[in-house]
Amino acid sequence: RTLLLHFPREGYCNAFRLPLLPPPVRALEAAEVVERERARSAVGAVLLMAGIDHTEPHPELLTLIGEIGGGEGVAAALSTLPAYVGGVRSAVAAREIALEVVHGELRAGEDYSNLLPGVLSARTYLKKSNVRAQALLEKVVEPLALFAWLAGEAHPTGVLAYAWKTLIENHPHDSICGCSIDEVHDENDTRFARVLQAAEGQKTRSLRHLARRVEPAPEGSVRFLVVNTDIHSFDGPVDVIVDLPVESAEPGRMLDSSLFDAPLAFFPRGSAILAITDPEGRDVPFQEIRREERIEQWTSRIELPLAVRVERLHLACAVSLPSAGFIACDALVGARPAPSRSPSASGHSIENDLLRIEANDDGTLHVLDKRSGASYVNVLEVEDVGDVGDEYNFSPPANDSRQATRGARRAAIHVLARGPRRSVLRVATALEVPRAATADRHGRSAETTTLETVIEIEIDQGSPVVGCRLKVDNRASDHRLRVLFPTGARAVTESRADTAFGVARRAAQRFVPTAAMPELPVNAAPLQSFVDAGDATRGMTVLSEGLMEYEVLPAASDTATIGLTVLRSVGWLSREDLATRRGNAGPSLPTPGAQCLGVHEFRFAFVPRAEPPSEAELCDLGRRFLAPPSAVVGTNGPAGGSPLGRRHSFLTLDCEPEAAVALSALKKADDRNSVILRLFNPGDRPVEARVITARPLTAAFRTNLREQRQQPAEVKDGRVTLALGPRKIATLDLESH
Repeated sequence: RTLLLHFPREGYCNAFRLPLLPPPVRALEAAEVVERERARSAVGAVLLMAGIDHTEPHPELLTLIGEIGGGEGVAAALSTLPAYVGGVRSAVAAREIALEVVHGELRAGEDYSNLLPGVLSARTYLKKSNVRAQALLEKVVEPLALFAWLAGEAHPTGVLAYAWKTLIENHPHDSICGCSIDEVHDENDTRFARVLQAAEGQKTRSLRHLARRVEPAPEGSVRFLVVNTDIHSFDGPVDVIVDLPVESAEPGRMLDSSLFDAPLAFFPRGSAILAITDPEGRDVPFQEIRREERIEQWTSRIELPLAVRVERLHLACAVSLPSAGFIACDALVGARPAPSRSPSASGHSIENDLLRIEANDDGTLHVLDKRSGASYVNVLEVEDVGDVGDEYNFSPPANDSRQATRGARRAAIHVLARGPRRSVLRVATALEVPRAATADRHGRSAETTTLETVIEIEIDQGSPVVGCRLKVDNRASDHRLRVLFPTGARAVTESRADTAFGVARRAAQRFVPTAAMPELPVNAAPLQSFVDAGDATRGMTVLSEGLMEYEVLPAASDTATIGLTVLRSVGWLSREDLATRRGNAGPSLPTPGAQCLGVHEFRFAFVPRAEPPSEAELCDLGRRFLAPPSAVVGTNGPAGGSPLGRRHSFLTLDCEPEAAVALSALKKADDRNSVILRLFNPGDRPVEARVITARPLTAAFRTNLREQRQQPAEVKDGRVTLALGPRKIATLDLESH
């Protein structure tokens, strides 16, 4: 529950212009503003916001405060937002005032203030980089660094602090929203690159630290670890890359192979992995997806890197992983067996035990859910419409035209892999679209250009998730590009999408205004990693990495559709001639970079479903999509400390109902030697969770979001029991030997 202040008439700068006025006028205007705001306050506390974007404090601000405080019955002070909120809460409690309670997201209100929803799809390349970096740090690197620290390695506090601080420098609202000038966003790209470089490097180091705690593989085998950074166990497909050294790329250099971080044993060219076993000796199902020759650097902490020629094998494996832990698998290497007759890679279809996917001639998909018998037609239709808006708002031209791949020219369709674990389908389309808006911005030009798109679609045995990688060469300006996902349901009344600590339910179609409004209400809405829509028996869940705008489109024929925005190409920071918004939202500056010309790559997935998944199941799908388990080839370990077994869990969670809570953070505390575990309950039922650590717990505490200890949590029989009410967040601080 949050204390809300209804937006002042002037916006978040209701006192900004007061210091600019001459003293006599200033006193009258200030008194009027104070009286108007006091009349809106339940406790008489007035908030005067004296700043606005891009400005410094006015030199006369303190004089103004003195003038306001000199009025009868008025006390004024230079303060802060937290102090104002604290003062109002204290006054409300002291007077026992019952404030109005508002439920929901507060994404309405266009009748008095702009929402500016187009920022969700402005410069989608920025959103993709941000989600990649944030998910990598929060869901992968921090837990891996914790695991390595628990295994005896030094914690990379400085690296993580640098990465987070650099990432947050990209989070001012005009930066992350993509609604600034091109130069600002060029610098955003540089920061994202620095964050990803630091995070990927630390991920590799932490994985190698863990691998050094495990005994090396027997001769003739390669040992690799698969690590699960989630609090729930994992059972499903993972990608594993194994480099088989074939010869040194520096033939005159002789070195002791034990000096390197990873084992260096050479295998004959053309060797293959014959079998993979888990820690208990059970066979691990796998498939070699592809191989490539390359030169890799074998690194050492005490010797110069060695260039090694390797054959890189890309594997798809099916594994069962413990919560917050890993398993070590052994891959037996030998001569490649004589090629057997493999499944034909011809045709336009792929399938697993749950789904069958067939590409139509135009590149759209016909998807059959074998579990329910439901069919979904024209999936992954690519739609293009005009956009003469700006970075803040989508605005279609008065004379718009729609182009789509459905029913358009013939697509190039190829089956790239069809195997026992994974099948991959490639669909390439070329869509003719207008090159830009007309000069008067009332329509789209007669001159056309080609938007080339390539989508690789993959499915794994035993999984209902259809993974997609889209590559688009954007050569057009002033347009919006979306990918469409039919839900199979004719009547869809609401959608569900994730927020920071929960799942929001939204009406599929908002009201149609009967009078002119400052901003036209839209049905487009944000998602973090997933959106689900459908009815009680059929629907579609869409997963996304950084594509953050969706819309539920009403049934044009027999099914409602989820539209996921891929690109919104505009050339202005703000304009005052939009059909969807009254007036400017910022300075009228050209931003050619916001046209997003060039090649872009995005990752998303879809999951056909029957009955609606629970909120916890949706959160689990989103997390697994953004942060799947990580794999690393074993090293020349163990190196110091106590060796770990081939199956190890650092922390386990037992829930009732099962897997009903979601993980927000699993990390070392910032300023002490303890473990921070943050969970949230996305559902509407209470949950009881029991936390058990590999090392015996000595103490536990409930903390706030800043990791400040608030109260002890009882440790009984080596575990902590946590009661989480509906939509509640809880943070634990765990101490162990």
